[in-house]
Amino acid sequence: DCVGVDDRYIIEAEIGRGGMQEVYRAFDDKLQRQVALKVPQDTRVARRFRESAVISAKVNHPNVAKTLDYFEDSSGRFYLVEELVDGSNLKEVASHFERLDPHAVAHILHHLARGVSASHRVGVVHRDLKPSNILVAGGLDFKAIKITDFGIAKMAADEIGEAVSGGEETTRSSRTARGALPYMAPEVIDHPRTPSPAADVWAIAAIAWELLTGNAPFGTGLKAVAAILSSSK
Repeated sequence: DCVGVDDRYIIEAEIGRGGMQEVYRAFDDKLQRQVALKVPQDTRVARRFRESAVISAKVNHPNVAKTLDYFEDSSGRFYLVEELVDGSNLKEVASHFERLDPHAVAHILHHLARGVSASHRVGVVHRDLKPSNILVAGGLDFKAIKITDFGIAKMAADEIGEAVSGGEETTRSSRTARGALPYMAPEVIDHPRTPSPAADVWAIAAIAWELLTGNAPFGTGLKAVAAILSSSK
């Protein structure tokens, strides 16, 4: 059954769940359009969730999923409303193939670079760029490529920092950290809360390598940490 939120948004289905948030397809009854409704999994991060909405709203570009609204309902739950991209994320698209065609990869990188460049121009660093944060409409036709979770990534920085500094056990228990590590620049591993724009460029290069070869450039899990740090020496 559909559930109404804030006398405006009608939740139709859950379409995603990550380490930081749940994502629902919803219908905006006021503007008569479908949207993505995001809810933090941990209510203790509600303040940071609002800060994340403010950050992501600064970025306005065709290759970035646009932040539309942020609100708290009568029960105290917080919601971020985002443009709905009807499709899959890049991780899901790429999983059907051993590796992607170089021409397709070049097309993807072109649009990723445009979106990231736009964010850097307004002083926003993504921090957690990875295939699951890149939305694809049109399947292998790649009719639209949009980066999402700019704001949520700032929230994730704290969890990533705690996981990396805490060692193997905390990294294993953190879905956010496990997903981020293969694309993390060396300086982000050392200082995860203060990344520079260069960290996003590194992540794009790591994504490119994985799409072209079928493997993450430095492996996954804690082994990736050692490999990434040794590569920078």
